[in-house]
Amino acid sequence: MNRSISAFSTRRVCFRRWGNKSYSVFASLKALVKVSVLSASYSLLAMPVVVNAQTDTISFNTNVDIDEVVISTPQAASTYSELMRVVTVVTKDEFSQLPVTNLHELLQSIASVDIRQRGGHGVQADLMVRGGSFDQVLILLNGVNITDPQTGHHSLNIPIDIESVERIELLQGPGARIYGPGSFSGAINIITTSKGNQFAQVKATAGEYGLLKTNASTAFKLRKANIFVATSAAKSDGYINNTDFNIHNLFAHSQVETAVGEIDFQAGYQDKAFGAQGFYTPKYPDQFEQTATFFSSISLSKRTNRLTITPSLYVRNHNDRFELFRKQSPDWYQGHNYHNTLVWGGKVGASNLNRFGKTRAGTEFRSEQILSNVLGTPLSSPKPINNLTHTSYTHSHHRNLLSLFVDHTLYLNRLIISAGGSVSSSSTFGLDWNYGFDLSYRLWSKAYLYSSLGNATRYPTFTDLFYDGPTNLGNINLKPEYANNYEIGLRLKGSSVNANASGFHRRATDVIDWVKTVDEEQWQTMNHTQINTTGFDIQAQIVKLAAIPPLKSLSVGYTFLYADKESQNLQSYYALDYLKHKVAATLNHSIIRNINVSWTVQWQDRAGMYTAYPENIETPYTPFALVNLRVYTEHNNFVAYIDIFNLSNKSFVELGNIEQPGRWISIGFKHTFYFPHD
Repeated sequence: MNRSISAFSTRRVCFRRWGNKSYSVFASLKALVKVSVLSASYSLLAMPVVVNAQTDTISFNTNVDIDEVVISTPQAASTYSELMRVVTVVTKDEFSQLPVTNLHELLQSIASVDIRQRGGHGVQADLMVRGGSFDQVLILLNGVNITDPQTGHHSLNIPIDIESVERIELLQGPGARIYGPGSFSGAINIITTSKGNQFAQVKATAGEYGLLKTNASTAFKLRKANIFVATSAAKSDGYINNTDFNIHNLFAHSQVETAVGEIDFQAGYQDKAFGAQGFYTPKYPDQFEQTATFFSSISLSKRTNRLTITPSLYVRNHNDRFELFRKQSPDWYQGHNYHNTLVWGGKVGASNLNRFGKTRAGTEFRSEQILSNVLGTPLSSPKPINNLTHTSYTHSHHRNLLSLFVDHTLYLNRLIISAGGSVSSSSTFGLDWNYGFDLSYRLWSKAYLYSSLGNATRYPTFTDLFYDGPTNLGNINLKPEYANNYEIGLRLKGSSVNANASGFHRRATDVIDWVKTVDEEQWQTMNHTQINTTGFDIQAQIVKLAAIPPLKSLSVGYTFLYADKESQNLQSYYALDYLKHKVAATLNHSIIRNINVSWTVQWQDRAGMYTAYPENIETPYTPFALVNLRVYTEHNNFVAYIDIFNLSNKSFVELGNIEQPGRWISIGFKHTFYFPHD
């Protein structure tokens, strides 16, 4: 990258080739950029940022090889590392016609993601990346951390339908140097519909087992405000006993231009009730759960010459009622579990483009607290639970986290170097340091070699610390878990094919898991083992298939993992059950005239074993292939489709004894009305 620096009073942008996208990286760089080649692959997650033009006092005269598509969108997050790490990005254009009906199924179509669903159609699932646990992945919505401190089982309780998703960015490996503790094995940023679009949309799906799903959304501009509102509902009688569900979502997102900058506001609410057949223990399968989630955030992006400052505030409240016995309970049962988790915080980030590269720094305060009749330490006096007369909150726990981070990216012709670190102070666990170092070298215009190293920290959840039940026992003496990560990879970008191959190694210590001996009945949390995980990812996507007209798109990915774990002869409930092999492929093609077909195909082979109930026999997981199909037709913004989940009616389990759905057929339509632009 050749660079010359001078002072300019106006902003100029010169392009040889450009994709005419409003969310280009150059808007965030605020610089004079001459582009010779644009290549795809990358976006990373941090704080919300605005990309409006302003007068600059610094400019770059350079040749850059950067992806225009996924660096920054008006309501998305800014990057924290320039072209250092490959982030898997799935856009709406890619998944809108696939046979995926919810966020869980969409994530499952990515080879490097391990989604272990407990029920179909977005009821509940655990998200894991590169062999990590469901508590080791950071979840963000439009760049704001919405991870649940009670348990990772609730982190995907997000108040949006898949129709509200514009794209998903998946960071594989730690992001702790920016986010602090939490981004242990990966991070996912879910980005909702872009501003600038103006439309109204309705969608309805009906299918077997009493399935009914509806969605309505609109995006419009009101003076200087861009507004997006969506509501959705889904219900089913269940594919087997006690797998019924009822889900409602409401979400709003707006950006408003003001004299001091752009204000970004989002808010959402979800109510979810479902039969949890054997979700947490097969010994008492007739379980039931209802959750209610409220989330909101507001941020301001203020730009002054070369400096951008983004303060933000957020709050998330999650209520959970868990019934170990839904219908009839034994005499010893003490009643249902009630949890109210409140997370709030504030973050201030700043970025500066200077003659030495790009510098980012920030600080965040985060408060996590829970009221419960099970989790936490005893309260001096019980607190009432809304609408309940015979049950009160009797326990609580509260912890605060203060984090500081700094990161700098240096541009040296073909070589780009980025390094940074963070320090976090927890009211419970004290000080922790995280660091990261990345570099990328352009071998030629279409190929990059990259590498990274860094460490990560993860604090125990409230469930890890405090949950006591008939089959589980928490541990208040748990310590944080730690990991060192190393990665090297090669990325290729062509006019018709994108490909990436990477190898990685993670050395994790003091890993938190639920374990027991063969003769024990209770699972207990312990910092019990060291886990060395080695693996590689291979991904390829064909983006242009003009030579074969019936084919619209094709992508294939494969992930291999090997974990060397010191388990101390203990059975593991989560940490030893990782995907050794996963192949994921998607294909979209036409058959006759306006009739099209899309497929998702997955094959997975899981390590580890589970205790089959009621035989009480250690049983290895069986490899299986899962094929989903959609047949659809489009005409004048109207889409009609037939979805077939599990086409071969395969019997399989992804977690323990929890039976997954067999073949499930549904039909539906979607119609979009586009509003004229000003």
